Amino acid sequence: MILVDRNQMQAIDKYAIDTLKIPSLCLVERASLAVLKNINLNKFGYFAVIAGVGNNGADGLALARNLLARYKDVEIFIIGDIAKASDEFRLNLESCQMLCEEIFFIESIEDLENMEKRLSNVNLIIDAIFGTGLNRPVTGIFSTVISILNNVMKYKVSIDLPSGLDASTGNALGEVVDADLIVTLQLMKTGLYEREAYKKKCVVEDIGIPQKAIDSVLYGLVN
Repeated sequence: MILVDRNQMQAIDKYAIDTLKIPSLCLVERASLAVLKNINLNKFGYFAVIAGVGNNGADGLALARNLLARYKDVEIFIIGDIAKASDEFRLNLESCQMLCEEIFFIESIEDLENMEKRLSNVNLIIDAIFGTGLNRPVTGIFSTVISILNNVMKYKVSIDLPSGLDASTGNALGEVVDADLIVTLQLMKTGLYEREAYKKKCVVEDIGIPQKAIDSVLYGLVN
C-alpha cells in the first residue's frame, strides 16, 4: 500500500491539475461519487453535510448535490469565510442553492444552536470541513462545530480524513470528528494508517488521479 503525507498528497494533486491538466472540478466530482458509493441509500435518507469553504467542502457540496438529485433530504451547513472559497466550492454551492430550499451559514451562537437542533433529525452526517491540507490548530467556531458533531449520536462519514486530524502524523490538531467511516481519496494518508483507531474505519477510493502524477512526485521527478 502506498502511503503519503500532507505535502506529498498536495504535490500529487498539483501535478495532476497543473501539469497533466486534469480539471480540479472533475476530481471533486469523482470524490463525491466515491463517497456516495460507500453510503447505503436504502438505509439512510436524511443527511446533513457540514462543509468548509475549501475543496474538501467542495467535495461535500458535490455529494450534497448528488444526494439532492436522488431526491434525498439534505441539510447543508457552511462554515468559513465565503470570500476565501475555492472556485470548485462556489460552483457546487450555486448548484445546491438551486436544488434545496435553504442553506445554513454558521457564523454565530444562534447558528450553532440551530445546527445542533436540526442535526437531531438527520440519520447521517457528512464531515467535509477540513481535508488533507489542514496544518494548524482547530480553534474558535470550527472547534465548537466539531464538538457538536461529536456530541450528536448519528452515523458520521468523513471525506478524506476526519476534520481536525493531521494527515501526516495522525495527531489531533484540537477537536477531531469521531467518524464511523472515513473515505480517504486516492491514497492512504500516513496519519490514518499509523493510527489503528482511524485505519480500521478507512476505505481508500480512486478519484481519477493518474498514476503518472503519483509516480512523478513519489520518485522525486518534480519539485
